[in-house]
Amino acid sequence: MIIKDMKKTLAHFKLSESKTKIIFVIGIAGIVLIALSSLNTGSKAAKESPPAAASDNDYCESEQFRQQMTEELENILSNIDGVGECRVMISVEGTSEYYYAENIDKTQEYSPSGSNEQYQNEVVVIDSGDNKQALVRKKVKPKINGVVVVCAGGGDITVKERVIKAVSAALNLSYGKICVEGKTKIER
Repeated sequence: MIIKDMKKTLAHFKLSESKTKIIFVIGIAGIVLIALSSLNTGSKAAKESPPAAASDNDYCESEQFRQQMTEELENILSNIDGVGECRVMISVEGTSEYYYAENIDKTQEYSPSGSNEQYQNEVVVIDSGDNKQALVRKKVKPKINGVVVVCAGGGDITVKERVIKAVSAALNLSYGKICVEGKTKIER
């Protein structure tokens, strides 16, 4: 059935005016160019991707940050009246971001037609023998997206409210990103 429709379209195409044919050919050429450009972009992205070792290191650092925050929250929350034993899961986004120190050179030229400013940035590098490293000006930890707390007292509304306030204050999260639930009791 599809083949019959295509044959009808092609037959109609042969009979139509030359302007329509030109527009049709230009449209097909555009589709082909778009397809070819997407193939070319993919090869550039593969060449410019960062080495795998660096991303593994970033993941390990992010995971260490998540584990450290989880342990600290569990310790704090278990000391709140009514909470009891608790487990915490923290959801993080991304990895640590580094901002490097830069030397910025500004040159300004004046002419009758106006002024022209040019900036040249250069990352500050510390040379300690055989080891050269960029000077880190600021390091931003991964963003915490949400927290789940499961605790023995989580079924009590008062305890739940205390836990939510404590987590919100400790991590600067809105209440909507914090979930507190009661721990299930398994009888044996």
